[in-house]
Amino acid sequence: MHDWWLYPLLFGGGLVAGFVNVLAGAGSALTLPLLIFAGLSPAVANASNRIGILAENALASRHFLMKDLVAPRFAAGLALWTLPGAILGAWSSVHLGGALFQRILVLVLLFSAVTLYLPADLARRLHRLPQRYPAAIYPAMLLLGFYGGFIQAGIGFLFIFVLRAFLDIPLARINAHKTFIIALYTLPALLVFVLLHQVDWLLGGIVGAGAVVGAHFSSKLTLSRHGELWIKIVVTLVILAMGIRLWFF
Repeated sequence: MHDWWLYPLLFGGGLVAGFVNVLAGAGSALTLPLLIFAGLSPAVANASNRIGILAENALASRHFLMKDLVAPRFAAGLALWTLPGAILGAWSSVHLGGALFQRILVLVLLFSAVTLYLPADLARRLHRLPQRYPAAIYPAMLLLGFYGGFIQAGIGFLFIFVLRAFLDIPLARINAHKTFIIALYTLPALLVFVLLHQVDWLLGGIVGAGAVVGAHFSSKLTLSRHGELWIKIVVTLVILAMGIRLWFF
C-alpha cells in the first residue's frame, strides 16, 4: 500500500510531462524518477511510464487530425518503420537494462535545439543532404523506434530534428506528425512490456491520467496563433534542463 500523497504527486508529474511531451519531449525525465521514487524498479518504471506516453500522444493526435495538421497515411507509413525498432527496444530494455547513450543524447538534443533557430537560408542549405537521400528517413525511423522502445526519454526532440531535416513543412505540422508516430509505435512497445509482466497499472495509470490532462492543454497551445513560437521556447528550455541533468547527475 502506498502513502496517499504519492497519488497526487504522480498525477501532477504526469500532467506536467504530458504538457511538455506534446509540445517538445523529455517529460519522461520527470515521470521516470517519480515512478522509481514511488517504489518501482527502473525497468518497471520505464514500462509503466508508457501508459501515459500512449494516452497523451493518442489524445493530442486526435486534436491534430481534426485540424488537418497530420497527413495520416504518410505518418502511418513512417510509423510502420518504427515498429520493429520499438518492439526490439522494449524487449532489450527489460533484458539489458541501464540508461545508455546519456552524454551522446545530450549532444544530440542540444544540436537539435540549435537547429530550431537557424536562419532560413542556412537551414535550406543543411536540408540539401537529406533531400538528396530522402530514403534515409526510413532507417532513421527504425533507429528512432528502437530508442523510443528502449527508454523514450528525449525521443520527441530527436523526432523533431529528423523530421525537420527531411520534411519541408512548418514546425507545428512536424510536431503533429511526431506525436502521431509516437502514439502508433508506443502501443506495441507497451504490449511487449505487458507480456513480460513489467507494467504497474495503478501507478502508471495515475501518471497516465495526469498526462492526458496535460496533453489536452498543450495540444490546444500548439494549435494557437503562436503555436510554433511556444514549441521553440518549450523545446529549448526542456533541452537545457534535461541536458544539465543527464550530463552532471
